Amino acid sequence: MIKRELKKNDTNVAVAPKEPLYMSKLEQLKTALQYTKVHSKYSDDEKLKREIECLKVLFPKVFRPMYEDDLILGRFDPLPVGFGSVTSVGGPGHYCRFEKLDAILKEIGDEYKDDVEYLKEYWKENDTREVFYREKLKENVLGRFVDVLYPAIVTARFSGMYLNYNLLLDNGIEGLKNLINSKREINKNSKEEYDVMIEALDLLQEVIIHHIKEVETKLSKELLSPKRKKEMERLLVALKKIENDKPDSFISAMQLAWLYSSLAGVVNYGRMDDYLGDYLVSDLETNVITKEEAIEYIESQFRLIEVKRTNVNGRVIVGGKGRRNPKNADVFCKLSIEAVRRAKLVEPQFTLRIYEGMDKEIYNDALDSIGEGRTYPILYNDDVNVPAVMKTMHVDEKTAEQYVPFGCGEFVLSGQGVGTPNQCINLLKALTILIHDGVDQWDYKYKYGSLKLKKMKDIKTFDEFFDEYKKLLTYYIELTADAHADSYKIMNEKVGFIFTSILIDDCIGRGKMVLDGGVKHLGGTNEMYGNMNAADSLTAIKKLVFDEKKYTLPQIQEILEKDFDGYEDVKREMKECPKFGNDDDYADSIAKELHEFTCNEVAKQASKVGVDSLLVVVINNQVNTEWGRATSSSPDGRIAGLYMSNANNPQSGADVNGPTAMLNSLSKIRADIHAGSVQNIKFSKKMFNKEREKIKILFSTYFKKGGPQLMVNVVGKDELEKAYKNPEDYKDLMVRVGGFSARFVNLEDDVQREIMARTCND
Repeated sequence: MIKRELKKNDTNVAVAPKEPLYMSKLEQLKTALQYTKVHSKYSDDEKLKREIECLKVLFPKVFRPMYEDDLILGRFDPLPVGFGSVTSVGGPGHYCRFEKLDAILKEIGDEYKDDVEYLKEYWKENDTREVFYREKLKENVLGRFVDVLYPAIVTARFSGMYLNYNLLLDNGIEGLKNLINSKREINKNSKEEYDVMIEALDLLQEVIIHHIKEVETKLSKELLSPKRKKEMERLLVALKKIENDKPDSFISAMQLAWLYSSLAGVVNYGRMDDYLGDYLVSDLETNVITKEEAIEYIESQFRLIEVKRTNVNGRVIVGGKGRRNPKNADVFCKLSIEAVRRAKLVEPQFTLRIYEGMDKEIYNDALDSIGEGRTYPILYNDDVNVPAVMKTMHVDEKTAEQYVPFGCGEFVLSGQGVGTPNQCINLLKALTILIHDGVDQWDYKYKYGSLKLKKMKDIKTFDEFFDEYKKLLTYYIELTADAHADSYKIMNEKVGFIFTSILIDDCIGRGKMVLDGGVKHLGGTNEMYGNMNAADSLTAIKKLVFDEKKYTLPQIQEILEKDFDGYEDVKREMKECPKFGNDDDYADSIAKELHEFTCNEVAKQASKVGVDSLLVVVINNQVNTEWGRATSSSPDGRIAGLYMSNANNPQSGADVNGPTAMLNSLSKIRADIHAGSVQNIKFSKKMFNKEREKIKILFSTYFKKGGPQLMVNVVGKDELEKAYKNPEDYKDLMVRVGGFSARFVNLEDDVQREIMARTCND
């Protein structure tokens, strides 16, 4: 029960200059209380009714008024209490952002303290993720996402959902309702599911009407320039069209897909060229819009994506096999690359799928954009990834062609699969725990759980040591896989993800919500970190302890316990050991074995926990740095607290034999046994642009040898150092962090230092 009513005459607080008037902090609190009141009326047995009624509290009121240069409508900020799918936009299911409630109270005063405390107490019990954590955390072994003190962490997320926008655009809202109603006789036990789907589409129509009124008001009451008046009139026509019918123009299709994604809470936007390309070409051919205007509309949509500030999401995919009309889609490809070059945004994470026989002009345009320092597009190799998806997800070629990377690079099947990464393992921390007989030297806690392993003093061979490490990893892998399956179970008990379900195959056909049997492919992913540091550490142990017999494992224990204090010579020896990234089989073979073991062991868990696939992703965002802060010193010569290598890449500065050797090492890491990995490579602008033909040959060779992906950063070491010292002069300098891009000056200090330490090919 809500303890008190807010005053009826409360008014808006001041907003930032030039921003349209938006909900005051007090109105946000009032909405949170209303949402909570509705939520409390229903039990888990009424989860679908509860969800749709809660969504009606939020929409359309959460949408901001349009900004002066918006060409597409649909800005909103997640409230402190609400409904979502990922933490970057609220949270999964029914969520509460407790820190935002505290910030609101600080601004509006202690008069509302009882309301805030009531909300916090209620959502401690009912926040979907909190329910999961109460059931699955394991002392000293499994922690919350991202608690860096744990070797393994778990969470409940519904990340990376890609919707079937073609289903939406081909039918329109009323057409979708007709499709839903046509299935009622087939699935007679799904009345509630179909009823809430219809209610959700009714709510979408309310949102469109809300924006129609906003545009009509602007046209009638504001003095607009001729250009702006034309834009508003065009937008009004588009909105009125999609209120009931399927879109008939590029703008109406773009607007319908965007508003739907906002209500669904998804933060990755699919194969945009596939679902918008036909509309674009039709409008260009009939002179409805010019190419220049089309670029402006694409830029406008990209700005809406960026203002969500998801950091590691916001994917837009173009190119690749399996598009309905590649010729028209390629027109969108070309214009969207130009939009990326002009906009200079951190998001969307603009991704180009490449393949043998693609339009060479598009590939060259992509390299030009990268050469200007855009960091986009990210390149994914269909000739490797499509067969890999067929193998790992057990699907046919046509289905595999619909793979899309989301977030930092995890693969999922667009419109027909779930692949959220609800588990993570720090491979390097696990190795240091093993070396110290189960005790983490960071906090001195025992982290073997119930597992019994040999002590270091009793191990006689490298194979024996590696086997013990594998046993420890298997223990963590099994625990996290079990928790991952339970995350789906708990989310399904609490919510239906109604809007997402409507556009996921085959929820309508089956009359089921996405996690309740509706999705065609229920998969999951395990994020792994510190992979190459762990591999290099294994290499050093093999060489120094077992091959050359310079040290014993107990001596290594002592040296690492002291963080190399008094052992600088040993640290130097460890750093001089062979390292991954130099095309050295001594090091690369161990990295390859570790990679194949973890991928195969995770994949084995799928049938055990009841999902269609469970796969490793080696993607890394800034967590390689964050987790490194709480990982003790390691046998690769890394001191305690230092950042770890990013994804599959060599430890920063360890690759000393040039880009060809580095890419040769990367190509040895099999791409057909996981669900996505990140390969970063950095060039100076001079080398990348002056030696373009050599770069193209280098990339082509890498891709032909099995390279699945490249994230190319064109920025010199000198430029980074200047930005580090004088950030005010380099506010727009973009860098590739891991699975995402960021403005360099906005990153934390140790993340900046890790990026500066990466090898730059110049």
